[in-house]
Amino acid sequence: MSAPSKLTGIVTGLHHVAIVVESIEKSRKVYQGAFGMPGSEVEFVPDQKVNVLVVHAGTQRLELVEPASEDSPVTGFLKKRGPGLHHLAYRVEDCARAIAACKSAGLRMIDEAPRPGAHHCKIAFVHPSATGGVLSELVEEPKAH
Repeated sequence: MSAPSKLTGIVTGLHHVAIVVESIEKSRKVYQGAFGMPGSEVEFVPDQKVNVLVVHAGTQRLELVEPASEDSPVTGFLKKRGPGLHHLAYRVEDCARAIAACKSAGLRMIDEAPRPGAHHCKIAFVHPSATGGVLSELVEEPKAH
């Protein structure tokens, strides 16, 4: 069964899978080295106090997320759960509209309004209690100028 060319509803596709790592430099040896996945430059995301390395497995995008300070939300995740899957991110056309649709459907949101994410995207998180225990991110990519 193949995926539809455009999904219905607010989600238009999977944007990325985020993996929390203790060290991006050590993780590069696996993802870029052993697996041969091409990667981007590491980006610091001030809002979350994390460093992010994007690697590509074909057309799929993985984000390796490393805490950049002790007060990063990801630091707590890493201490509590260890490295591993952090969240699934879904591509949306309009983050504010997606938040409103989620709230209208009764989903619990972490973010009530879009905020800045990596690569100049607008993002918002849906609470894992609303999605069967999986932290979910809504991602609106920057519009082409």
